[in-house]
Amino acid sequence: MYQGSYETQPEILMNFAQALTLPATMNDEAATANEEGRKVIKAGTPLGADKDFRRNAGVILTPVTDATKVQAIAMHNVDITDGPKAATVIKRGDIAYDNMAEDVQALFTDEIQKALTHIILV
Repeated sequence: MYQGSYETQPEILMNFAQALTLPATMNDEAATANEEGRKVIKAGTPLGADKDFRRNAGVILTPVTDATKVQAIAMHNVDITDGPKAATVIKRGDIAYDNMAEDVQALFTDEIQKALTHIILV
C-alpha cells in the first residue's frame, strides 16, 4: 500500500446530479514518475482506447491526445505506479476547467473538446 503524502485531490466535477461516472481500468505504459517516484494519471486527463471500454471487458483506458480514441476523463488522480488500476471516469458532466492541472488543461485541444460531446468545461 502506498504510504506517501496525502494531499487534497482536485475536485473537477461540478453538478453531480447531472453527471455520468463509470468504473474503468486505467494505465499508462509511457508514464514517468513524479518527484515522489509515483506514476499518476491526473484528474481531468482525457482517456481512451481502440475499443469502447463500456462494451468490451478488459479494455484499459490510457491518456490520449487522439480525438478519435477519447472516451472519458479521469475523475481523480490515479496512482498507476504498480500497474493498471480501477478508478472512476467521467463520461458526462460539467467540469471545472480551472481546477485541473495546467498540463492537463493543455490536453483539451479543440478536437478533444468536440469529441467529448457530453463534457462541458466551465
